[in-house]
Amino acid sequence: MRLSRRKLLATAAFTPFALKAQASSLGADSRIFEAAVRQIGGVVDIPDIMLRAAESEFTRKFGNAARHAFVAAMDGQTIEMAITRAGDQADTLKEQITFITSFLYTGEVQRDNESKTLYYPWCLAWNATGFTKPPGVCGGPAFGHWEHAPWQ
Repeated sequence: MRLSRRKLLATAAFTPFALKAQASSLGADSRIFEAAVRQIGGVVDIPDIMLRAAESEFTRKFGNAARHAFVAAMDGQTIEMAITRAGDQADTLKEQITFITSFLYTGEVQRDNESKTLYYPWCLAWNATGFTKPPGVCGGPAFGHWEHAPWQ
């Protein structure tokens, strides 16, 4: 095929439409995934970093096909309804929901067969303890106020 200036300009005109179509289809899946994560977490004020990380860590652990299946199962469903309607895949769906729950509340992920707390400062466990913040983000240098011993 010989590429002429006319052919190049003709295909360039369609590029924004193709990119927009691709982005909008990805956006719908991400919005459904995000809604499911909020439902699983049980709170609406989940930090954006945790919402995005939940999706990427889910995909890292289970794969892209599993993410699509999870989105299809959760689309417009409560957790209970999705599990009930999952049939043979109910155990897989429960495992995925358990992973998301654990991730949201601990911020832990597996890397090289080892638990890493990569998202610890943003995890939901800190919402349950209103009297403190994560070490390192609560004022002061280094480890923050956590480096000081409690009053006796």
